[in-house]
Amino acid sequence: MGGKRSNILGRVAWLAIWAGVAGAPAALWAQSYDNPGLGEKPVAAHPQDFKPLGIRTGAFMLHPGVELAGEWTDNLFFSDSDEESDLIYHLRPYLTAQSNWSRHSLTVRLAADVARHDDYSFRDYEDYFLNIGGRFDVKSSTSLNYHADYMNLHEGLNVRSSEQGLEPTDYSLAAGGIGLDHQFNRLSVGLTYDHSNYDFDDTRGFDDEVIDNQDRDRDDDRLGLRLGYQFKTDMQAFVAANWSQVDFQQDLDRNDLNRNSDAYTLQAGVRFGITGVLSGDVFVSYHDASFDDPTLPGVDGWAAGMGLVWQPTQLTTVRGSISSDVQQTTNRFSSGYLGTVYSLRVDHELRRNLQLSAQVSFRDNDYETIAGAPPDARQNDEIWTAGLGATWFLNRSLFVSASYEYNELSSNVPGDGFDVNRVWLVLGLEK
Repeated sequence: MGGKRSNILGRVAWLAIWAGVAGAPAALWAQSYDNPGLGEKPVAAHPQDFKPLGIRTGAFMLHPGVELAGEWTDNLFFSDSDEESDLIYHLRPYLTAQSNWSRHSLTVRLAADVARHDDYSFRDYEDYFLNIGGRFDVKSSTSLNYHADYMNLHEGLNVRSSEQGLEPTDYSLAAGGIGLDHQFNRLSVGLTYDHSNYDFDDTRGFDDEVIDNQDRDRDDDRLGLRLGYQFKTDMQAFVAANWSQVDFQQDLDRNDLNRNSDAYTLQAGVRFGITGVLSGDVFVSYHDASFDDPTLPGVDGWAAGMGLVWQPTQLTTVRGSISSDVQQTTNRFSSGYLGTVYSLRVDHELRRNLQLSAQVSFRDNDYETIAGAPPDARQNDEIWTAGLGATWFLNRSLFVSASYEYNELSSNVPGDGFDVNRVWLVLGLEK
């Protein structure tokens, strides 16, 4: 029932969806955050006639809300054998405060996910989130964006590239960033900087020994540059370069390896839009990551990418994406992996107050193994996710959601795969 677990690549954009979208399966938000690219969940956005009105307080609109959710799973420990089912109860309060200024903007979000298991209480957890983000309109063609985030989260058992224990591994993430966007007629320039700090707690292993996670504490700095050229009214060519540096607070990890790294990503592509029908971008990427320890091989490779939104009718939206990323691991036989994600999602408004969703995604993780690694060392993981969902909006404040999700992992590691079925029921109230 144990296993390995992936490192987390911090992303905070999903929190905006969490605080402002109805009907998402409860703890899966945190798992999407922990495992970027595993696919979106069956979530329906408020239709225009059922959007919460909010509470006006001076220059801000407040949107308080709470969700009560029940989750049933047939494989709580994501195990290939000895599958155990459980019922999990979630309490998820949240509050969004959004400015209504004529210039500039500021949004503050507070949220929590408190989960209690019916049978296996040692898997209980409490996640808390704070996100502050906004924009300064310096000039009509220049804007300055910023964000600051603090989260207390937990790791699940569904991905395998770091050691997990009997109880959830808790960690905190403190992050902040700034970005500058400027438009020179047809040419646009974007510059971003982000910093993240990860602090992991120790946990109790399945053999009742303490798992020391202090070697996972780290700082992550990222710098990005994007240039775009509008060569047609609805088409823009772009190139982008991103550099990142990971600095672990301990010189050596539990396997006496120095996992500090430098990486860069190059992209080139085209962004386009056909009003009301099709919009998005297509691009090609090259990733390269190198590590300070000479025994750790670099991770590099080419990947195609896209993000498309197609509206075949006014009631149906189809979203497709291909993305890739390089992630680190504390696996003793691997330096990291290149992950590529393919996802497809369909949302359909069956009735004005009844929305249906379906999604499927596939993630391929290719690991770089060290010289002399045994044949059963982790080399490739393939992860499938699929789901269906429905959300019924009773009025502007009250909704009910039901969804089903299937997860499957296939790995070259003997006996390390799993398949999991989950069912969710959610009752939500938002002002």
